Amino acid sequence: MAYRVIVADDHPVVLKGISLALAHDGACRVVGEASSPEALLALLDSEPCDALITDFSMPGIEYDGLAMLEAVRRRHPHLPVMVITTIANPALYREILATGVLGLIGKSGDARDIPEAMRTILGNHVYLGASVLAMLGAEQGGVIDRSGTLADLSPRELEILRLFATGHGVTDIARSTGRGLSTISQQKSNAMRKLRLANDAEIFEYIERLRL
Repeated sequence: MAYRVIVADDHPVVLKGISLALAHDGACRVVGEASSPEALLALLDSEPCDALITDFSMPGIEYDGLAMLEAVRRRHPHLPVMVITTIANPALYREILATGVLGLIGKSGDARDIPEAMRTILGNHVYLGASVLAMLGAEQGGVIDRSGTLADLSPRELEILRLFATGHGVTDIARSTGRGLSTISQQKSNAMRKLRLANDAEIFEYIERLRL
């Protein structure tokens, strides 16, 4: 008997590609599709399934990204979830995995690994695509260091990243917060080190994608 899978993505071509990959493998069948976070949550509440494959970012009114994944986990705590994404940011990968996601693969070269990834997460094991593994500096089946998420930041460090990502320079932040320039610079550096963000571009993507 084939496993029942729900697939969510706002691009019809991606939905079709995932369905074809699963149909070719024969071990799974798609029992529902969604193109927004709200539609996905409604579908999960009404259609029984054995696993979920979803994009990370889809247009939505209330839920997106981490909020969507956390809502799925609250409502369906034992459902194996695989995320397929174009994101290439190790800090965001760790945030996604911290929600309990078992599978994480890239949309480009990793998509061909969907059947194998599905078999792995249905066995309650973690599967990471080659591009994800490369960015995390990990090996398939190895221990994944899941530290380096929002939970590791102090409130002030998170505040600095938010202000910086909205276009405020370090000098502007020091002036608006009444703190010393060296203090602000150190807090920004500490936040980047904890999240293992390599440059300012990764800060911008991290804050934007998490809607912080």
